[in-house]
This record gives sequence, structure tokens and C-alpha cells, in this order.
Amino acid sequence: MGFFTENELETFDFTESYVSELRFGIGSCYLVADNVKILEKNSKNRDIRTMRTNGLMLRIVEPQVLAVIEEGCKIYNADGILQQEIADRIMEPEEYAALCSALEGAEIYGLKKEGTTYEIGIDGEEHSYTIRIQGTADTQEWERFMNLS
Repeated sequence: MGFFTENELETFDFTESYVSELRFGIGSCYLVADNVKILEKNSKNRDIRTMRTNGLMLRIVEPQVLAVIEEGCKIYNADGILQQEIADRIMEPEEYAALCSALEGAEIYGLKKEGTTYEIGIDGEEHSYTIRIQGTADTQEWERFMNLS
């Protein structure tokens, strides 16, 4: 990879980026995303404007999966009358591999870090998911800078 940063997650904007590859489980966690914005304050961004990249690999060091939540929803009929309410569901570790494959190409609507907890929000084809992972550090690797437009 051409560029490498460590613990600079706040210098990237993953909103409206897409999952190219996602893997997490015991002792391993990485996300490859396309259309990630690299903010001006990133230590490798020598430009004075926001840039973007494809194929950015985010790794979480010493990861521990705290929860993978399939977000619930409310289903209404055409008249706006509630037909069904589906509650949030915590997924089992056995489901993680299938979920990772299903989320390839899905849009990331948020990625944030609070303390040592990383929270990734992804819009799947039928459901949205929140993935919470605890880690000691994060690294980012990417090949090149591209213009936003």
C-alpha cells in the first residue's frame, strides 16, 4: 500500500462509502471501503482540501466483537397504518461470516470511535446493521489520493 496512518480514524469520513470487503471475528477485524473521504487534517494529505480514495483498508488492532445488531424496523401499509414492528436482534457469532459476505457493496452510513469502542453502521439490502468492536488501536492503508468530483 502507498499510504499508512495509525490512530487517525477522525481524519477520514466513511459516510456514503461502500463496503468492498468486511471480515471480523476472533482476533481479526478489517474493512476495505471505497469512496472514503480523506480530510484535510490527515497527516498524509498534503493537499488543502478533502480528497477521497478507493480500497482503503481499516484494521482494528486486538479486536473484540461486542455486538452485531440487525436493526429493527416498523412496517406500514399504504395508508400509513402500522402493520408490524420488528425489534433489534443481536446476531450470533455463527452468523458473522454470512453477514460479511452479504454486506459487500453495502453503504456505510457511519463509522465512529468512542474511547476504545468502534461503531460501524451499514445499510444492507433489507436491513441496517450496527457493528460494535472494541480494539486497542486502528490503522489505515490506501494506495492513492483522488479528487472528490
